[in-house]
Amino acid sequence: MVDLARRLEGNAARLPTRKVMVEGLVADVSGNTLVLNVGTRAGLKVGDRLEVKRPIREIRDPASGKVIRRIEDNLGVMVITEADEQSAVGTYSGTTPPKVGDAVKTPQ
Repeated sequence: MVDLARRLEGNAARLPTRKVMVEGLVADVSGNTLVLNVGTRAGLKVGDRLEVKRPIREIRDPASGKVIRRIEDNLGVMVITEADEQSAVGTYSGTTPPKVGDAVKTPQ
């Protein structure tokens, strides 16, 4: 058992990792403090950095009408300072003031 633990520890860097991708919306803005409609249930934790984006337009497939691409404006970033199951609070920094309904996403 100890040998197995040592081998796992020695190969830990080669094990695959999985990045949690979070997408949500700004639910409230107060100065540079944002409240999001996603929280720990979506995978957020204190210290996470998210991009804040504003949708500009959607491009639809002319045959099906489905959205095939969204064009977004990058506004800035936010760092999560507190989170519960359903929401998160963070500090925003950027050049354009955010507003309710702006999108937040894990950087890719």
